[in-house]
Amino acid sequence: MKKIYLFLLFGLLLAACAKDDDKQPILVTDIVMPAAGTVFNPGDKVTIKAQGFQLDDDVMFEIYWPLPDEPALNYQGHARGVLPVMLEQTATSITFLAPGHYPASTTKILLRRAGDIMTLGEIAVSNGQAPEEFQLYGITNSHSDTGYKNCIQHVDLAKANPTDIVELAEDQKDFSCVVNAPESQRLCGIQTKDGIRKVYCYDLSMRYWQDTGLENILTLCNNTDGSITAVRQISPNEVVFASVTTSGYTRSQMPPMAHRYELPATIKPEALTRYPGVQSGASQLLLSADNGNNSFAPVVLDLQSSKVHVGEQIQATALIPFWTITDKKDNGTTKYVRTGGYVIVKTDGQTELRLWDQTTLTLKEPFATFPNPARSITMLAEDTETLKLYVLFDTNRGGRLIYAYDLVSKDWQSVPGSGYPYSEIVMAR
Repeated sequence: MKKIYLFLLFGLLLAACAKDDDKQPILVTDIVMPAAGTVFNPGDKVTIKAQGFQLDDDVMFEIYWPLPDEPALNYQGHARGVLPVMLEQTATSITFLAPGHYPASTTKILLRRAGDIMTLGEIAVSNGQAPEEFQLYGITNSHSDTGYKNCIQHVDLAKANPTDIVELAEDQKDFSCVVNAPESQRLCGIQTKDGIRKVYCYDLSMRYWQDTGLENILTLCNNTDGSITAVRQISPNEVVFASVTTSGYTRSQMPPMAHRYELPATIKPEALTRYPGVQSGASQLLLSADNGNNSFAPVVLDLQSSKVHVGEQIQATALIPFWTITDKKDNGTTKYVRTGGYVIVKTDGQTELRLWDQTTLTLKEPFATFPNPARSITMLAEDTETLKLYVLFDTNRGGRLIYAYDLVSKDWQSVPGSGYPYSEIVMAR
């Protein structure tokens, strides 16, 4: 009988020890969470008060949401170790932005200090996922020449009523060379701060600006894998690549890729700053060099070497790189491949769309034309039946029009509305 009692006592001691081990450390006291029942939108400011916060404390999120297929089960989907966008941290409070990019969720806030972790509490956050379909955005910056306020707008493709997303501050008004990494819900572009061209991203889900830490950037480029490459100047005639990180909330800088590209004497680095570039196929990056006096030249950087190819000079008022999807036959099977091209605005104002021949390093004949001069172009590729190039055109009446060239039906389709003030348009999710 004594052995039985001793065994039971030993078991109770083990259970007590286990319970003590599960008990969280007390890192702060007198915690005051937001009012119960409050549902925050992504990007809303959230303040938690407590006594004893330290400057080197780290804050993390654990985000949970129910899966649609399992409505009876709670917290099936999850993301752990998510870093918040911190706004302020004092001895008595922390303030951060409610997380975005997730379904409507319960977000647990964790405080970490020297290896110890304490749960401060939970908040409810509304849906911050990307829309199911790609959306068109217009950027009115200091290059727009319309007198309209500098801002980013959402363009409804079915209605003529664009809506404001964010107004650009005085030091953001040159936000340009804007590109988007699919699914990231961020528009990335270049702003000039203190005379230095830097990469900033606007988070469409959380509605805040992110400084990526990348500087001395000439232009940005969309890659075939959906990532973004920055072309960075490192000397009076040399450039390298740097990756733009759009997945994290914290400031970061990626090291440049291995290749250094020496530009020929005929191309000045600042000539590459007018338009964003694109990756064409697996091995070429297409840029545009503005030589002045209505003269442009294609500039192609070989991604597998340090070679720079400069195409024949073209008399034009614009030379805009773009990417698209083309089909080709391979042993009787139709395959769809990504390729690049250029929009050429001739001196008489007519626009030509041409593909780039990666073998001969020349422009092919135009596959589409338009009587008005183009200012910007962006691609929509949802599937093999939805392949459209959206183009922003100038008009003689002032303001601008947007047309889509359908690569399947091979015709132009007008986007409702007129008088758009944008200098650039871009597709994003």
